[in-house]
Amino acid sequence: MSMSFSIEQIRAIRHMEGPALVLAGPGSGKTTVITQRILHLLRNGIPPEDILVITFTKAAAAEMEHRFQKLLADSELQNAGAVTFGTFHSIFFFILRLHYHLSIKNIITEREKKSTLQAFVEDEQIDTSYDMEFFRLLTGEVSRCKALGRDMDNFESALMDTEKFHRIRKRYQESMRSRRLLDFDDMLLLCHKLFLEHPDTLKRWQERYRYILVDEFQDISPIQYEIVRMLAAPENNLFIVGDDDQSIYHFRGADPRIMLNFENDYPKTVRILLSNNYRSCPEIVRFAGNVIRQNHTRFPKDIHAMSQSQGKTFCYRTSNAQDEYALLLQNILKDHQNGLPYGQIAVLFRTQTLIRPLLTELSLRQIPYVIKEHVPNLYEHFIAKDIIAYLRLSLNRGTRSDFLRIMNRPVRYIRRDAITGRTPSFHDLFQYYRKNPMLLDNLRKMMQDLITIRSLPTAAAILYILKKVGYETFLKSYSREIHVKKETFHAILKELEHSALRFPDIASWLAFTEDYDELIKQGITKDAKQKEGIRLMTYHASKGLEFDSVHLVDVIETVIPSQKAVSIEDIEEERRCFYVALTRARNALHIYITNTRYAKNCSPSRFLLEGYYGQTENSRC
Repeated sequence: MSMSFSIEQIRAIRHMEGPALVLAGPGSGKTTVITQRILHLLRNGIPPEDILVITFTKAAAAEMEHRFQKLLADSELQNAGAVTFGTFHSIFFFILRLHYHLSIKNIITEREKKSTLQAFVEDEQIDTSYDMEFFRLLTGEVSRCKALGRDMDNFESALMDTEKFHRIRKRYQESMRSRRLLDFDDMLLLCHKLFLEHPDTLKRWQERYRYILVDEFQDISPIQYEIVRMLAAPENNLFIVGDDDQSIYHFRGADPRIMLNFENDYPKTVRILLSNNYRSCPEIVRFAGNVIRQNHTRFPKDIHAMSQSQGKTFCYRTSNAQDEYALLLQNILKDHQNGLPYGQIAVLFRTQTLIRPLLTELSLRQIPYVIKEHVPNLYEHFIAKDIIAYLRLSLNRGTRSDFLRIMNRPVRYIRRDAITGRTPSFHDLFQYYRKNPMLLDNLRKMMQDLITIRSLPTAAAILYILKKVGYETFLKSYSREIHVKKETFHAILKELEHSALRFPDIASWLAFTEDYDELIKQGITKDAKQKEGIRLMTYHASKGLEFDSVHLVDVIETVIPSQKAVSIEDIEEERRCFYVALTRARNALHIYITNTRYAKNCSPSRFLLEGYYGQTENSRC
């Protein structure tokens, strides 16, 4: 064994029989440990077909297999046969396919899933127009519910009435069953059922895979864990690698308590801590450690920085969001001018929607960027569409559809059949309502409002629509009607106002909103390695990656931790999320906070204060 490995790594690599729990902190070389351990098993006579390596994503499985094959090619075991690498879903579907004679055609597409759920949601008379992400959130809830396995009926929906949710879920499941379709969650449930009902089948797979290695074990769900335990029995050669401090997928059904209780399930477990961080400079490791130590539900760890880099943690405080983004871009351009490639710079956000303002700035300045995640188009939100319709009508560019959209927002009692032509005509409307004084007054006010709007700068025009036209009153009423917090709509409005400040001319702003999709598509890529640009992503999407320079934007209360985080468990997950973001940085960590955001006062995140605990005063914001 090469002395380039630490003592802890060597212990993990040489582990042969029985359960092992490897706690692998950020930058600890866990992929190297896993691939070297596979090689060690082969050198000790374990047949390659007996080894199963499970990861959570196809990309991770491909990377792991690529790293292992390269290692194998440089060893004396070049013709060692095929070790199985795969995700939970690919492995379990392989098992199901052989038993039930399934094919790829039995897997439901995302489009089919959405249309199926949409029909059942409409039957429950649930209004989804207020939220572009409704069906993404619903499919997420269905997935989390299924991840509970036998405890599905105890799941409580945060999106809708729980009884309605379970009616929709059960109808969705029945529809899938009748068409012999599966989604990814069904693969787990059906595989679990197969093993319970067919012990002979389970035994065959237990004999096939005698050595099981699971990467990123902290992200495992209850149903995944149950199946893995069944597969690993009776020999229990289960080698799990992960970091409970990086368990951030509770919304997908992951439960960090599974990892924390692993030694109770397997009393003979060998626990190994990979305590060396080979990625980040000492100051970043110390800062991140100060943060995560505030969590109580975790394995205690003392992580050491092996890098001798004199990297730093920088904190900036600005008056408002505009100044924050200006400073961010200034720092990025300065680093790039000093020789740092754009591809080694990452800007991380707590949520996808927070990315939008920076996308606009980067696109307008023609600074290259790369983004893999789907970012909801702000201008596709119903509020944005309403505002855009008003502005188009004010410039005499409005269509019949635009007029129908806003004619009763706020309520003006205009009937749909009063709009007869392809383009709206106030002259025709005055004729239609010539004997109705109240409607004539409403129409006169609407016409005058549109004339006024035309004369205003874009941001002022939006404010006029809200306050003077009465659109804000409509939103308050609508939020009560559909049981949505008015703050949800307030955030969209403020983002629209912020966007409009860039384009005082209404026509220019409308042109920008129309071209926005195409503008953003230029930065979206499925393969970040093929494109040079600043990496933009959420904290979650950054997991497993590393960069020379990392910028964390909006590190303020209500953003991180999220205002939705209420319980102690929620706060601890938010803190783990922040820890993941911090530990992506090798040499430079830039943290930004703002005093005001969308006209609201802000305070620094409590996690920021925890990170600076024990640091010198001059290193603080």
